[in-house]
Amino acid sequence: MLKSIIEFLDVCQPFGYLLLLCSLTMVAAVFYHLMSRGNLRTLRRLQALPLSDMAASCSPSGGPLEAEVVFIREHRDAPGLETEVEAHLRVFMDSLRSGLSLISTMTNVAPMLGILGTARGLVTIFGVFGNEAAQQGIALGISQALYTTIFGLAIAVPGVIATACFERALEHRAALVEAFFAHLLANRNRL
Repeated sequence: MLKSIIEFLDVCQPFGYLLLLCSLTMVAAVFYHLMSRGNLRTLRRLQALPLSDMAASCSPSGGPLEAEVVFIREHRDAPGLETEVEAHLRVFMDSLRSGLSLISTMTNVAPMLGILGTARGLVTIFGVFGNEAAQQGIALGISQALYTTIFGLAIAVPGVIATACFERALEHRAALVEAFFAHLLANRNRL
């Protein structure tokens, strides 16, 4: 199996290896997002607690959401608290988006590399087009040249789907976090 993968990458030279790098980078970014769902579990755990017990169960080192609860408790009478909490939450939500730009970039770059590889292959094929002996291999050469386009699209399609799913999940998570902290700020004297 490994031998056939290497043969496929060699047919797509040099763009096959670049496309493999795009693919691996995108897979790593997808796993990063899947692993960052712990913040949602923390939010649900905090939502289940009564306000009177919430601050006592949170630690400044317990993650960004717990740290924000502690911050609100410690600064509940400070002027401009709402604005400061909003700023902290924007930074938090921005940190959750960090890998999405990488997925989006790989989704856009992969088809371009595929088409570039195909164009390179076609130029090579048509360069020997006038040679009588080479005409038999033209059909095989064109099919090999199209491998990079297929490879690029095979990377891009799951990337588009992953980006759409993660964007929707982040919008949902942002709404939950915003509602939770709006409720918390409105009832901060009960913390």
